[in-house]
Amino acid sequence: MYALYAWGNFISEVGLDRRPAWLDPAVLRGEQQVIDESLMIGDTDTLLVDGAGTLFEIDGDDENLVRGSELIGRDLSGVEWRVSRIRAATDGTREDALRIVAAIEEDGDYSEEDERHEYNSVPVGEIVTLWEDDHGQWTLALVKL
Repeated sequence: MYALYAWGNFISEVGLDRRPAWLDPAVLRGEQQVIDESLMIGDTDTLLVDGAGTLFEIDGDDENLVRGSELIGRDLSGVEWRVSRIRAATDGTREDALRIVAAIEEDGDYSEEDERHEYNSVPVGEIVTLWEDDHGQWTLALVKL
């Protein structure tokens, strides 16, 4: 099984990482998408999100990220939180994750970062390939779960 994670400066610069829609219980259960016109990587269509698998930073702790599904029913009022690693909605196959990457690579602004696999910046599974855009706004990781 494979997953595609996305993160970078873009989500915090436009405030995507703190939008209340992320904490909707239906999103955290993976039953509903976060619909936001700003949730795009390059000139692609809006990125569909697996809210249950998306990773959140709680109280500034970027070392111990929490899956969205673990936040269901948790009272986060008064707690500092943000989305740290967005998990793209896929069917779990490598091919479906790479389909999303292929659409993004058509922009021509992305390159593979194979040498960074030793540091797993996604604390689940094993990173197979990393891509970064030339502007430092997005990083994508194909992860084998």
